[in-house]
Amino acid sequence: ALDDFIDDLCNSYIEYGGQYPTFTNFIRLFLRHDFPAKTITAVLTKLHPILHVLTIEEEDKQSLVFSLTQSISGGLPSLDSSRRDPSSVLDSFSTSLKKRDKELSRNDYVYLLAIAVLGRNLASSSQRCDCGLQAMKNRLSGVSSIVFYDITQAAEKFLRSGGGTKDSLISCVFDICMGSPKGLNSALNTGSWDEAITSLKSVKHTI
Repeated sequence: ALDDFIDDLCNSYIEYGGQYPTFTNFIRLFLRHDFPAKTITAVLTKLHPILHVLTIEEEDKQSLVFSLTQSISGGLPSLDSSRRDPSSVLDSFSTSLKKRDKELSRNDYVYLLAIAVLGRNLASSSQRCDCGLQAMKNRLSGVSSIVFYDITQAAEKFLRSGGGTKDSLISCVFDICMGSPKGLNSALNTGSWDEAITSLKSVKHTI
């Protein structure tokens, strides 16, 4: 029954909902971590061509942070005992960042949420699980240089923050994705997976 409801809801949103912020906020609810993974992936898949519409024009930062906070499952699992995100959810968020006719902007809602979810998982995997790192490497194959930069930098900044909290994660994502682009182009030209993981693993002694 929930699957049918989500399908009908997304169809209605595609046809009518983008112009109504209340409808957009309602759709966002189904990206929250406490919904089944199947529901989250269904919404991301169904709305893939129009995920940018989930960004509410002129939304204030406090409201945006609140919405992101409700959607993310936690901070660093080793520190706050939050659960890791299911692989299907991670796969869907990575897919949302590639293979698009219209690219998401770095300040779009789904972009910020995806960077937070994937950055959190990368940070956790770099400290605990090489198999998780391989899965992330495969997951990020095909993303643009800027997406790769934002995920790896958010993960590293999150680890270096020391707190490991959900609030810290969101703050790091905002700093990376919505901060000054100064020096970004040179960083993109030198970034690689091995360099990013070496840098992440070097933070281990601080957490």
